[in-house]
Amino acid sequence: MEVGIRAIDTPLGRMVVVASDEGVVRIGWSEEAENESKVGGHHVETARKWVSAFFQRRDAPVPVLDRGSLTAFQRKVLGILPDVAPFGEVISYGNLALAAGCENSSRAVGSAMAGNPWALLVPCHRVIRKNGAIGNYSGCRGPETKSWLLEHESAGLGNDLRIEG
Repeated sequence: MEVGIRAIDTPLGRMVVVASDEGVVRIGWSEEAENESKVGGHHVETARKWVSAFFQRRDAPVPVLDRGSLTAFQRKVLGILPDVAPFGEVISYGNLALAAGCENSSRAVGSAMAGNPWALLVPCHRVIRKNGAIGNYSGCRGPETKSWLLEHESAGLGNDLRIEG
C-alpha cells in the first residue's frame, strides 16, 4: 500500500500522520521521515488540522480512518471509544468492554488500546483502570504522556479526574 507521511509538531513532541487514499492509516509519536508522496494528501491534511485543534482544545473535522488492518473486535472497541469517553472524560477497561458488548474482556480491551494506530484521534489515553489509576500507555513517554493528555482534556471542565500512577 502506498502512503503519504507528514510530521506534526505538538507540545509532547513530533507526531506523524500516515495516510493512504482510503484514509488515515496511523497517527503516532515518531521521528519517521516525511515523504513527498501525494498519496492520501487530503486525509493527511485533515488529520494534521485535527491534531492541531486537539492541542488547542478546539473542534475540527474528524479524518476518515483506514480500518483495513483491524480485527472485528478492534473495530468494535476502537469504534465506540470516542462516543463512550468523549473529550475530558474517562472510562475503565472493564466498562469499555461492557459498552462493546464483550463483558469480561477488559484484558482484550487493553490489548486493543495498546495496538491503537490512531493516537489522540481514537482516544485510548481516556481508558483507565477501574481503581482510577491511569494504567499503561504505549505512546511517547508512556504513562507521563497519558497523564498529561488527561490533564489537558480535563483542565477547565470542572472534572474531578483522579489520576494515579
